[in-house]
Amino acid sequence: MGRNYFENVGYFSRNCNGTTLRYDQACLQITTADKISFWSQYEECEGCILLKTAELSKTGDIVVETFSPLRYLVRNDRGQICNGSYEFGEFGQYTLNVSEVTTDYCQPRMTAEPDAAFLPILTAIVVLLSMATLWYIVKGIGKRVVAGRFYARYFAREDNELGSETRVLTTEASVPRSPTRSRLRSLDIFRGIAIALMIFVNSGGGGYGIFKHSVWNGLTVADVVFPWFAFAMGQALVLSLHARLRTSLPRISAFGQVARRSLFLALIGICLSSVDASWADVRLPGVLQRLAAMYLIVGALECAFMRTSQNITPGRSLFRDITAGWQQWLATLLLVAIQICLTLTVAAPGCPRGYTGPGGLHRTVDGDFSLRNCTGGIAGYIDRLILGPSHLYKGGRFQQIYQTVLPYDPEGILGILSGVLVVQAGAHATRIMLAYNHARARIMRWIFWSIVFGVSGGALCMFSKNGGAIPINKPLWSVSYCLVTSSMAFFIQALLYFFVDLKNKWGGRPLYYAGQNALFLYIGSELLKRHFPIHWHVAAPTHAQLLATHAAAMLIWLAVGVVLHRKRIFITL
Repeated sequence: MGRNYFENVGYFSRNCNGTTLRYDQACLQITTADKISFWSQYEECEGCILLKTAELSKTGDIVVETFSPLRYLVRNDRGQICNGSYEFGEFGQYTLNVSEVTTDYCQPRMTAEPDAAFLPILTAIVVLLSMATLWYIVKGIGKRVVAGRFYARYFAREDNELGSETRVLTTEASVPRSPTRSRLRSLDIFRGIAIALMIFVNSGGGGYGIFKHSVWNGLTVADVVFPWFAFAMGQALVLSLHARLRTSLPRISAFGQVARRSLFLALIGICLSSVDASWADVRLPGVLQRLAAMYLIVGALECAFMRTSQNITPGRSLFRDITAGWQQWLATLLLVAIQICLTLTVAAPGCPRGYTGPGGLHRTVDGDFSLRNCTGGIAGYIDRLILGPSHLYKGGRFQQIYQTVLPYDPEGILGILSGVLVVQAGAHATRIMLAYNHARARIMRWIFWSIVFGVSGGALCMFSKNGGAIPINKPLWSVSYCLVTSSMAFFIQALLYFFVDLKNKWGGRPLYYAGQNALFLYIGSELLKRHFPIHWHVAAPTHAQLLATHAAAMLIWLAVGVVLHRKRIFITL
């Protein structure tokens, strides 16, 4: 059963009855003298029934996956012999002797130790920290040896465009300024973190489940990258519009610029989706298309309601950030309410009302088995109705685990409404900067909103993976998912602002450079992610090999960001 779940991307030189194991696989030997059937299902397949995996009349081996604990039972002609649940280790060898079972519960016995699958991650962290340390050592030597003008050209920081108490590394008047506008350093670093993680995850994430998207409900490292990038986009949007509107740019002209950028983003996204695909099957939704739609909505709200001057009234200073954007939040909450109402009250044809599961093998609490055509509930039905099944995403881990038969796109139409919440949260983070001059006031409010968003999202899912009224779900972009990821973004922004812009404890290189050309790096990584030297084909990959190649791809693109910065090239729409 395990070999049918995941694409065979390579083998490792370990055998299981003639079958070569690959990473995330183990071998289970079942010892029996009678004819038996082995039924199993991975716990990641929430609510799924057990499926017949093998039939044996003598001792035999079964390949099992290690990404999730396995539920199983053994039957013979007289009925069930035993059942159990076990978490196997990568490349481990196990045996289950059903002939000696005396109770209803049976447990495999380990005959060969599994590999330490996560050891390469620890090694990679040590290597990257060593490289960062070497970077700062070389930079420190260069600062003392190289002439001041050369140092100022390559290592001087730009001033904070907000004019706060943020210090800079040099005060010399002769320091050459960037030809572009000065930038908020913590924002570029945050954006650089998001784009670096996005490139690493899209490259494959070393084959680790934690760097892959959740099967359905839940949250992994891969799941937070997109909303963090959207959060940073909301921050940059307000910074840009505020600067332009203060120069008396007509609001209709500002909206025209927002609409033009949204259109270009969407067209670029569709072109990326059309690579190696016919136009009849090109994927219409996508990451850039989702960003374009959310950018257009939030940009339109800001062009309509943004205040270009702050009313510094002492009695209202506590709520200044709220009063500066209450119209935008009112419209955003209306869109979120529409998404929630459609999701929970409108039933897709042949499906239960409020169903938000993956369909396929999934079943509801009452045991309804007629959900095979209900993938994504009403959100999936809307996408298939409007866009057509052939123009939706064809992959997804949920398809392999739940054996779904209908396509479902995680960047579909209905998720745009809830995704606006993330971009609006980023916009509010910048409104806090504009409304308050003191660093402490900004940081306290970022942390406050981080707590509010986090507790609200946790309450909706009852602080559990599959519980609550609205579980955390990246494919659906559920409201709880948007709230929790926005909460993380608020907290990270507070930390970065404190250590980078306020205390100057960290320069953020090379992430700072990558954040200045984040869109270009993303497009380039998507176009070239299957080409040398970004991609290396490994005939028999292990986690260590995959992690090395995928981390190298990320570092190559970070190096491209450094080169673009030193050439003073900033590519934007």
